[in-house]
Amino acid sequence: MTLSAPRGKGIGVYASANFTPAAAAYSANDLMDVAKEMPWYIADTNGYYLVPPGSLIRVTTSIMKIDVTALQSGEGEYKLRNFSVTPPTAYADNDAFAPLVSANLSAYRGAFSLGTPVDEGSVLYIKQGGLTEEIHLAADQSSSWGLLQTLAGFTATAVARQVILYGFIV
Repeated sequence: MTLSAPRGKGIGVYASANFTPAAAAYSANDLMDVAKEMPWYIADTNGYYLVPPGSLIRVTTSIMKIDVTALQSGEGEYKLRNFSVTPPTAYADNDAFAPLVSANLSAYRGAFSLGTPVDEGSVLYIKQGGLTEEIHLAADQSSSWGLLQTLAGFTATAVARQVILYGFIV
């Protein structure tokens, strides 16, 4: 008997990516690292499966973890910019995220706040529940792409910011 991935609406999914900025000064609205692919997976008792290409994902929860023991002076809120494919504009680490240009509009899927990290002892942690953000994947893709944006200017450490998204197929 061959097992196949679960299909249909309402199935729980998740995606994650690590964004590692340079140890450098970042201005408000700068991007931290480059665009990262975020493959969307279904997990069940039989294993992990990529979601069907072209799925519409409703994100309900976001988590961000930073493996440091304290907030950097001036560090504040983060935002995740979402795309259905690699952003046509090749943004670099520490670029200011300018208002969207027309080349990016067809791939842009919106942005949502990840919140401000909280010092939990040996790690900074943010969990946002109750989200209702939707990301429509491209017809031939099981991934979305994200850009991590800092909304506050501060000097970052070169430590990964792990972003995890949970949701379900609509």
